[in-house]
Amino acid sequence: SLLPKHLDASSQVEVADYDGDGDLDIFVAGFDGGICLLQNDGGNVNNYIVVRLTGLRTGSSKNNYFGIGAKVEVKAGTLYQMRVMNNPIAHFGLGNREGADVVRVVWSNGVPQNRFNPEKNQTIVEDQIFKGSCPWLFAWNGEEYEFVTDVLWASAIGMPLGIIAGEPLYAFPNSVSEYFKVPAGKLKPKDGRYSLQFTTELWETPYLDQVKLLVVDHPDNVDIFVNEKFTLPPFPPFRIFAVADKQLPVSAWDGQGNDVLQKISYQDGEYVSNLTPAMYQGIMESHDLILDLGNLSQADSVFLFLHGWLFPTDASINVNVAQSGAVNPTPPILQVIDEQGNWKTVIENLGFPKGKNKIVVADLSDKFLIPHGRDYRIRIRTNMQIYWDHIFYTTEVVGSQLSPSFGKSLYPIVADLHYRGFSEVTRETPYSPHIPDYQTATTVPKWRDLTGLYTRYGNVLPLLLESDSKYVIMNAGDELNIEFDGGQLPELSSGWSRDFIFYNDGWLKDGDLNTAHGQTVKPLPFHGMTAYPYGPNESYPGDEEYVTYLQTYNTRKVTTEAFKRFLFISDELK
Repeated sequence: SLLPKHLDASSQVEVADYDGDGDLDIFVAGFDGGICLLQNDGGNVNNYIVVRLTGLRTGSSKNNYFGIGAKVEVKAGTLYQMRVMNNPIAHFGLGNREGADVVRVVWSNGVPQNRFNPEKNQTIVEDQIFKGSCPWLFAWNGEEYEFVTDVLWASAIGMPLGIIAGEPLYAFPNSVSEYFKVPAGKLKPKDGRYSLQFTTELWETPYLDQVKLLVVDHPDNVDIFVNEKFTLPPFPPFRIFAVADKQLPVSAWDGQGNDVLQKISYQDGEYVSNLTPAMYQGIMESHDLILDLGNLSQADSVFLFLHGWLFPTDASINVNVAQSGAVNPTPPILQVIDEQGNWKTVIENLGFPKGKNKIVVADLSDKFLIPHGRDYRIRIRTNMQIYWDHIFYTTEVVGSQLSPSFGKSLYPIVADLHYRGFSEVTRETPYSPHIPDYQTATTVPKWRDLTGLYTRYGNVLPLLLESDSKYVIMNAGDELNIEFDGGQLPELSSGWSRDFIFYNDGWLKDGDLNTAHGQTVKPLPFHGMTAYPYGPNESYPGDEEYVTYLQTYNTRKVTTEAFKRFLFISDELK
């Protein structure tokens, strides 16, 4: 025996690379408390990979820094190994192989992450990745498809928001009728049609029920906007804001006294970014933005427009916050100065951008407490991770009927569902949103799919014409090409511009392990349900027309087999 006699009866054995030479040594503990090291000398003649998982200290939905409970898989040729992390480091032998094809980590909240072709004899440090937001909308700009915005944002069914009386509280179940501006330069006719691509590229499943395109013709000296903010029900009525006279604040300061007027004067990607991270992604230390709007004593109305983007929390973060008693994300409040010179809240929930580069509109017409031009400062306070880019106001909104085609609705004439894959995503700066590039895409699977029956590929036009709970169910990697007939629109007169507003209605469910039914397509949402997940007294409609819809369209079965086989398709990994 290699053990000393007093350790003949051992109580515990552990294996680790004690001397860091790439081979594994053995630690043996005896019942009497003694420890013996069996050092492996010469065992490192073959190659290896060491995986050390590193969760984010801030901005993470993980409860543990070392990823304990995560599953790590290593594939090298015909060699496959899997280990559940119960220590900070995992050692994988490679034999005489020069390296691995892929290392895949499935984090403890279910998020998969791949590292392709790692070299031998190295430590791999993996950080968690951005996993969810919403489907992405691309538009044909005359030369290529260009990213417009993220859509279907405010209908996150199954999303845990917190805990009330010991029971989980989930996001409201209503589908949301959303309107997003598509600027004129980003949507040009293609063979007489306006072509959009609606892609699902993150860890989620959309249920898209209706789409249409509104046409807004206006003079060149007028800009049009819609309110793209997230807010709780009851939702404000849809309105198009036509603005001819944009005015900037006289001054703009953050809570630390930094002058940020230059940053908010232009829509240029220079964001107000002096935010202090707290413990979780999407939640910062409380921060202020103070704007002086100047003398508004003669104004009958005041509308504030804030352009920016939000880095959101997710299901796991929300659960973690609720369980730990940490500070919840607090939507922005808007305050003004009262007669005593103190800040007073006049808008309890200003709303926040629905994802990437959205406009938040606030009517301040009756909100100022000191009349006669004495003080028109406002303060916006929140702890959410919001980056403002451009802020302006107007004292006059132009009449809506600017042209015969103002607000004219175009309904799709083509809707084709197919597989495309996943765009490359980049950020210009640490404070910019993640922007996908349509021209660079990979077809390699990325997520562990929600299982169930999805809409079969091909023509799905009938499903998008009405809001009727008969919708297109999309999986990660799917793309929906939507085309609208522009031939019926009049030619633009000189000095006029044409913008568009994209409308969508439906729901979205992400695959986070803490999302209710986040691993399956079912239960299917429907208009009129009172909650999601709904109880035994509610169900998806069982009328004949709905049964026919399910049997006709939702025939594409998706399982986890593709995710399991992924590591063994070596030709696609290289």
